[in-house]
Amino acid sequence: MPMDNIEMILRILESENRLIERADQKSISLLSILGVFMVFFIVYYRVIPVNPLTLVMVMLYFIFAILSIYNLIMAIKPRIRTEQASVKSAPVCDPTFFGGICRFSDHASYKEALQEMMKDESSVIETYSREIYNVARINSEKYRHVQRGVFLVISTLAIELAIIVYLFIFYMGEGAFPPILK
Repeated sequence: MPMDNIEMILRILESENRLIERADQKSISLLSILGVFMVFFIVYYRVIPVNPLTLVMVMLYFIFAILSIYNLIMAIKPRIRTEQASVKSAPVCDPTFFGGICRFSDHASYKEALQEMMKDESSVIETYSREIYNVARINSEKYRHVQRGVFLVISTLAIELAIIVYLFIFYMGEGAFPPILK
């Protein structure tokens, strides 16, 4: 196989792997931000007056927070369904990626399988194109959950800020400070 084709395939695979890393970083950052703001909510939770408006806002807050956490975790560890056609065409032991490499019993058998695969240019292209396709599917699933997670985290924080503004207005209207500040 000409070197240009191998380089092009490896660049595509590398860019897809970078996208996976970015999705994971975004998800972890959003989970951290959500966690920090949830601590603030816990501090102010005991001064929230019980009335229909606050009950609705608190219920919405918890629903959005749980959905945010779920989507961000699913972005870190997505569930991908394998297609039956790709399972049938895939080799039993793929010598180019970690899942297949770990199935070999020793170095010699791995080296032999790798050399066998490298003899045929079409098998090399097939192996790498299958891996690129699978990584791209994983990226698609990750970014779908990241996008939902971003929307849900922003919504959760907006509800939390609305609760804080409501608390400020409520206690200033009574002319009293919240019990936590006394």
